Amino acid sequence: MEKYVTILHQYPPQSRTYTDRDGQSKIFHTRGFHLTDGIDEFYAEIQGEGALSAGEFDPNMTHRVQCFLRARRYTDKNGAERFDNQIIITKLI
Repeated sequence: MEKYVTILHQYPPQSRTYTDRDGQSKIFHTRGFHLTDGIDEFYAEIQGEGALSAGEFDPNMTHRVQCFLRARRYTDKNGAERFDNQIIITKLI
């Protein structure tokens, strides 16, 4: 998906450690953005090393964002089936 957006809020990069399937300790980086296309508002994230290298963006300019949507099904601790929709940014110009 590609849209022209305005940045409403930029969140600082966050990092957390996790253990991968091989038992290795890894660090997961993410940076969130609250965006609008003039009609809808949505939250999207840059993940991985791009979250650290992404600088500050001018909130007064229109930016082009390329992203994809990810739907995830999971079971919560009470046994209820839940769904989570994520918007992952691949390019923000």
